Amino acid sequence: MKLLQPLVLALLLILLISCRSAQQKPTAVFDPMTLGPAGPTLKKYLDRSGQPPRSTPTVARVQIEAELPNMSKKGVMVVDKTVDAKGHISYEMKSFTGDNIVKTKVIGLYLSAEQEASQHQVPAITPANYRFKFKRKDSLGDRIAMVFDLTPIRKMIGLFKGELWLEEQSGLEIKQTGRLVKNPSVIFKSADLTREFQIKGEETFLSNVDYQAETRVVGKVLMKMQFDEPRPAEETPSRP
Repeated sequence: MKLLQPLVLALLLILLISCRSAQQKPTAVFDPMTLGPAGPTLKKYLDRSGQPPRSTPTVARVQIEAELPNMSKKGVMVVDKTVDAKGHISYEMKSFTGDNIVKTKVIGLYLSAEQEASQHQVPAITPANYRFKFKRKDSLGDRIAMVFDLTPIRKMIGLFKGELWLEEQSGLEIKQTGRLVKNPSVIFKSADLTREFQIKGEETFLSNVDYQAETRVVGKVLMKMQFDEPRPAEETPSRP
C-alpha cells in the first residue's frame, strides 16, 4: 500500500484550503464594493483576512472518519488538536476503531503531514488568488448568507472552483464548497470538498469537513471531520 502515502499527502493539500487564510492580505486592485449590495459583506471578510492570526494556543477535540469503499476499509479516530501561538499543529490520539490500514496509511499519514504543513503557508481566499462574483442570497440554518462564486485566477494546487458563503451582516465565513481546479497528483481523477464553520461572537471556527475524491489507485476516498469549538489550551479540561 505504498501508493496510499502520496494519495494522502495530496489529500492534505485539499483539506488545508484556506486553513490559514488570515495570513495573506487582499490585493488593493479589487474593490468588493463593485459587487453592489453584496459588497459590504465581502469587504468585511477581506478586511478581516488582513488581520494577524490569533496567538493564543488552542485545543479542539476532532473526530475523523475515513473510508476506502472499494476496499471495504474504514475507521474512526478521535484526537485532540493543539495549535500553538505560532500556528504549529500537534495531535494526540484518544481512540480508534476500524481497519488498521485506515489508521496508519490514511488518517495517520494525514495527521503527520498536516503537522508538517502547518509550518508553511497555503493558498488563501483573497483577490490575489480568486475572482469573486455575487451569486445569490441563501440561508444555512438560522444564518442569512451572501453566496459568492469563486473562480481561481490560475490553475494552482490548493485552489478550488466553487462557492464561498459569508454571513450577511458580519462577513464571517460559514461555508466553502467546490472542486479542486488542479489535481495534486495524477493519482486523482477529481476531488470535491465542503467545509462548514460555526460562528461564536465575532469569530468563526471550522466545524465540519466533508471530502471525497475519485482516484486511479484505490477508487473512492471519503473523509469526514467534526471539530469541537477550540478552547484556550490552559483552560481545556482533560477528557478521556
